[in-house]
Amino acid sequence: MAPATAALRGDFRRPDTEARRPKALMALVLVALSLAGCDYFPRDPDHSLQEIRTRGTIRVGAQLDLPPEAMQLVKRLERATGAKAQYREGPLEPLLQKLDTGQIDLVIAPFTKETPWATSSALSPPFRTEGRDKHVIEWRAAMRSGENRWIFMVETNARKIARGGDAA
Repeated sequence: MAPATAALRGDFRRPDTEARRPKALMALVLVALSLAGCDYFPRDPDHSLQEIRTRGTIRVGAQLDLPPEAMQLVKRLERATGAKAQYREGPLEPLLQKLDTGQIDLVIAPFTKETPWATSSALSPPFRTEGRDKHVIEWRAAMRSGENRWIFMVETNARKIARGGDAA
């Protein structure tokens, strides 16, 4: 059909529209399939966040007296989960081992920038920094790797505290 005849009949489609339809449909299907896999992202394979809420306690490991920023983080997490913090004191390494086995939910401690624990635990952004140059110590929260909903909640709150967010 000639373009002039098509215009007279009210068919204003561009000639290449028909050719683009399968590509657009395929793109739409791919996007739909991609989103179908995101039903509960981020995920917690061991359901850490749900267990904290169900149990009503956040098991917090600490080896030292916590600075005000750490206490503010715990208060924020208590509000966000509806759970109360239950503290366990001890040396850092055993606390991190308990974290890895799921016996505690969070370890708050000072870490160096090159800490080897960053490979086995998820570390929050620093919410307090002490020292200078090569002697910088960063207070962070360590969480069990892979528990992404819990990690996301802790990291979000740690960032707010680091930026000087509202008080707990």
